[in-house]
Parts: sequence; structure tokens; C-alpha cells
Amino acid sequence: MSVNREIELKGAIRSEYLDRVETLPAIERRTVGRTKTRKLVTVYFDTPNYALRRLGLSLRVRKVGRAYVQCVKQAHKKLGGILVRTEWEGPVPSQAPAISVIENKALRRRIKRVGIEHLQPVFRTDVLRRSRTLKFEDGSTASIDIDVGDILAGDASEPIGEFELELETGAPERIFELASEIGKTIPFRLAAPSKASRGYALLTGDGPRPRKYVKVKLAKDATVEQVLTELVQNCLDHLQANEAATLATDDTEGVHQMRVALRRLRAALRLFKSTLPEDQYGWGAREAKWLTGELSEARAWDVFSDEFLAPVARLYGEECGFHALTAAVEQARRRSRRRARDAIGTERYTEFLLHLSAWLSGQAWRDQPVTERTTRLLDPIGAHCVQLLQKRDRSVRRRGRDIANLSGAALHELRLAVKKLRYAVDFFESLYSKKQVKAYRRHLAGLQDGLGYLNDVAAADTLLRELALSGGGQTPPAWVHAGGLTVGWHRHAAIAAKERLVETMTGFLRTEPFWHDG
Repeated sequence: MSVNREIELKGAIRSEYLDRVETLPAIERRTVGRTKTRKLVTVYFDTPNYALRRLGLSLRVRKVGRAYVQCVKQAHKKLGGILVRTEWEGPVPSQAPAISVIENKALRRRIKRVGIEHLQPVFRTDVLRRSRTLKFEDGSTASIDIDVGDILAGDASEPIGEFELELETGAPERIFELASEIGKTIPFRLAAPSKASRGYALLTGDGPRPRKYVKVKLAKDATVEQVLTELVQNCLDHLQANEAATLATDDTEGVHQMRVALRRLRAALRLFKSTLPEDQYGWGAREAKWLTGELSEARAWDVFSDEFLAPVARLYGEECGFHALTAAVEQARRRSRRRARDAIGTERYTEFLLHLSAWLSGQAWRDQPVTERTTRLLDPIGAHCVQLLQKRDRSVRRRGRDIANLSGAALHELRLAVKKLRYAVDFFESLYSKKQVKAYRRHLAGLQDGLGYLNDVAAADTLLRELALSGGGQTPPAWVHAGGLTVGWHRHAAIAAKERLVETMTGFLRTEPFWHDG
């Protein structure tokens, strides 16, 4: 069996547009040879408890004409928005898997350990594929496959309508550039899940669910450039991992996690701003801020409904207009959720992902004059990490020393400073021992939670004013008394929260920064 490194980008596209993709000038001018059309029937195998899936492997046998081809794939990493996988592929005599033909001994042992005798068909895909070979101006080559068909798992099925751009030789950024050209004519969404992932989800009935970010484990000898790449990639993965839950469910955590991913992305870019070309930093920060704004309204109403209104409404029941307020807030919540979903469906969002992915894979920040400042990208992260943490730590300490007497505006600025420090700690904590970081993180998390609550209390009045204006009536809405009770209840709670915040800041100021011992 041959071993290949598969570098592939998928675009999910509506059926009415599929026939237009291969006739686009961007495709036709790069096409080499004729279009090939094939009927592909692919059966995926696993054990009854999906042991291969847990190992990060997919095993399939595909019928192509009269021949059978077996393929084992293992997800490796992301390169921008492209999934990079290692695949072992080769002919087999029938539809049944043949583990003995896998030449890689380690892989063969891993599959045998799950019990070859337990392998069974779990789902299949029936696809009509149209393929073209592409050659780019710089000599890079790729293929485009346009797939139409179905995933079938027992009695359940799901349609397939997508194009795949797979790099064969050359620069990965060519794929992003081509996808961007396609997107200017035909709307599509980057499709993160593979056919195998979708098949397993269909088989198990698992719907999309929100995902928290996975902590980055940095190598102590990593360069600034390597850390920049890993952090931005981590944020991009986190963002895309929550798209489906935001689009397909009303789980409030999906929007929240997308906003967390965007805030972390902006924080990562800000950390390395001095080493990046000004126009590149400006574009990334601007687009991330735009998308954050499109999602923020949904998050604000989710917090108000679940954390502000719900506990007070339980105290009063149907009295004082709480039923009317709950109904009005739910309407606002639905409107804001539509706004968030609409933003994810825009060309601007897809272009943001493509542009950021191309920037990562092509290391575009290297396209700038060599100066003392830009050569820091090649330095070890160690000394720079300490400087970055110290700068943000000093800002929090300076702003927070007199926290009991700070104005609302000053508390807001302190909250932003705490966030910047919290993200920097999240990014770099793997370079230090858990024991060193633990106490510092605990105080910092307490500051963020307390300041966040005070900020939400301050924002509640604004939300209710906007809600009243959206009704369009001249008379006070039926829920105005309930709104006043809700805000008043939390303003009273904010007094105790402010006192706790003073104690938390005192503890933080007494805590020695963990990097002093690093």
C-alpha cells in the first residue's frame, strides 16, 4: 500500500450550484486534460464499539469500476483551513478489508489490536464524482473533485454535495486562492467534517455540539514564529469547530465558544503585533472584530435571559409583567441568533477563513523588510514570553490597585486588561509547571468573573432600552416593571460582587507571577 500525505480543502455547496463549479473560468483556465466521471461506492469498517474511530483512524474499501481500493486515513493536523492527513492506500481483492496488505507494521498492529474479527461495515457512501486535474501558474498542481450522492447508515441517510480541492504538488496557499475565486461567484461554506465524520455522526445520532478550545502545548525551544502559527491555528480550529452547533442548534454555548475563539485570535495577533506587517495585522484584527460584533448581540441576550432574567423571574412567577418580559427577551434572542447565523453564511465570513488560512500556510508575515524587530520571529519564545506576560501583568496591577474607588469606565478598562493577561497566560502556561501557574490563574479567573458580572449589570439597562425601542410603541411596554425589578435585583447583587472583587484583587496583588521562577 502506498503512503500519501493528503492536503485537502472541502466546500459544502447547494445542489443547484454544483454543475457550475467546473465551468468557472478559474477552473477551466487551470484544467489539464479531460473531466473524469466515476461512480464510487465506499464502505467504512469499524468494530461495534467504534474502536478505530477512537484511535483517530478511518478504514474504508472503495469500489471503483470492477476494482477495489482499501484506504486507511489518520488525521494529522490542520494547515490553515486544510485538513492534513496521512493515508495508506492500495488494491484489495474484494469489498472485505485486508489488513495484511498494509506495509506499515505499526499501523497494522494498531488495527489488529482492536480485533480484526470484529470489523464490520458501519456505513457507506454512494457518490458520483467528476474530477479535473489543475495546474497553477507557479507550477503547483491539484485536483478538484465534485461529489454528489448520499451517506447511508442503516435507515438514515444524508445528501452529499461538495467540492474537494486536493493539493498534489507545490504550495498549499494556491488551494485557498482558488477557493476564494470560486467563492466570488458561487456561495459555499468550508466543510470541516470529513465524509467519515459525517457518517459516524449519522450512525450514532450525535448532533453537532459546542466545543471548548484545546489548550496549546508549546515546545520550550519553539521560535516566536512557530508559536504564532500554533496559536492562530488553535483559534481557527476552535472557531470552525463551533460553526455547526451555532447554525443547527439553539445551544447558547455555540455562539459563546465562537466568540471566545475570536477573542483569543485577536489576543494572539496582538501579542505579536510588533513583528507583523501593519496591513496584515490590521486586516486580521478588523475582520475578527467584525465577526465578534455580529455574534455579540446573541451572546448578550443569552446571558441576560439565562443569568439575569431567569433567577429573578423564578422569584416573582407571573407577577409584575415577567411573562411579557420573558416573551420579549425570547423574541430578541431569536432575532440576534438569526443575525449570528446570517453572518456565518456570508461570503465575508468564508473569505475571512480562507484568507487567514492562506496567511498561515504561506507564512505571509515573512513578506516584509528584514529589521531587528522582524527578526524576533526567529528567536526562541522564552525571553519574549516573559516580556509579554510582564507587560500585561503590570497593566492589571497598575489599573487595579485602587479597585474599590474605580469608576465604571475604569472598571471596564481593567476588565479588558485582565482578559488580555488571561489569554496570554492560557497561551504560555504549558511552558511552566502546573503548580507554578495554579494560584495565579485562580486569582486571575476570579477577577475576570467578577469584572464580567459588573459589566453585564452595567449593560443590562442598555439592552432593555433597546428592547423597548424595538417594540415601536409610544406607551411603556407591559414588561417595564419586570425590567426594573430585574436590573434592580442585580444592581443590589453587584454591591456584594464588588466587595468580593476587592478581596480577589488583593489576593492577586499578593501573588507572585509564576514566570519569575521559570
